[in-house]
Amino acid sequence: IFNTEIQYIVHNALQQMPEQSRKIFLLSRHQNLANKQIAEKLDISLKTVEAHITKTLRMLRLALKDYIISILI
Repeated sequence: IFNTEIQYIVHNALQQMPEQSRKIFLLSRHQNLANKQIAEKLDISLKTVEAHITKTLRMLRLALKDYIISILI
């Protein structure tokens, strides 16, 4: 159940993100593309890719903060 709840929270958090951030994150984490590959594929700068991934990870950490604390205890 715990894993299912986390997947639900991650899914919802990703759905609330801007489309470009979500797309970049999914290319990075689900398709295992390097940041440089993502930048080339989307015709954007490497720094833009890095900024979107950082922003997405920050938002996911915030969405999962209660669960992260539970895991650590």
